[in-house]
Amino acid sequence: MPDGTPTTTEIIHVKTRAVSCDGGVGSLGHPKVFLKITGTQVTCPYCSKLFILEPGATDHSH
Repeated sequence: MPDGTPTTTEIIHVKTRAVSCDGGVGSLGHPKVFLKITGTQVTCPYCSKLFILEPGATDHSH
């Protein structure tokens, strides 16, 4: 990819505030992290996947 070309961020719509991400590419991914959506979205600090909370989603506490 040429310098200065923006990369595409994967966007995942979710129904719960608690999500996890492992990079999604098997052993070439990253350590599994658990993220909490406090507003309407959160970005994985490893791979920059963007998790967006769907309207009307609820917080599933255990």
